[in-house]
Amino acid sequence: MKVRLLHTADVSPGHVRSAFSGLAPPLVPGESVVFRESLAPCYDRSRAQYDAFSVLETVATPERGWLNLLLLGGDLFVPALTYVFGLSHLDGGRGILSLARLRPPEENELTEEILLHRLRVEVAHELGHAAGLVHCVVNDCAMHRSLWPESVDLKNPEFCSSCLARLPGER
Repeated sequence: MKVRLLHTADVSPGHVRSAFSGLAPPLVPGESVVFRESLAPCYDRSRAQYDAFSVLETVATPERGWLNLLLLGGDLFVPALTYVFGLSHLDGGRGILSLARLRPPEENELTEEILLHRLRVEVAHELGHAAGLVHCVVNDCAMHRSLWPESVDLKNPEFCSSCLARLPGER
């Protein structure tokens, strides 16, 4: 499955490259595209966050054989939760991911390394959902549920053998 990473202007080219370099099979880097649509209508001023469902609707359904993932810097929420890392249309080929909550709160020499690991894990996670995978019980699988940033640190950016077996060969 080829991956198209859409990204807003507030996502650095280095983070886009890191997301691509961390893709695990059967995900294959495809192309990187600057996302030009306005997300202003998706912004909730009272929460100072973007409505994840609204943002997801701005991402086009990809053509056969592709998955679309929008990377953005702004914080995301869904009505029932304070925040989410991302959201995907299950088996719909598209998803979104925010870097806002992935950065460790304390700046030190490991900050960027931690952020890049979390980014790669959550990219795999959201693309897995977009390809049809649900949450996994294997603790270190990319598809295991993460409710806080530190729990992402316990996962690998790859799919476990069970999740790999459930992934379609080509969308």
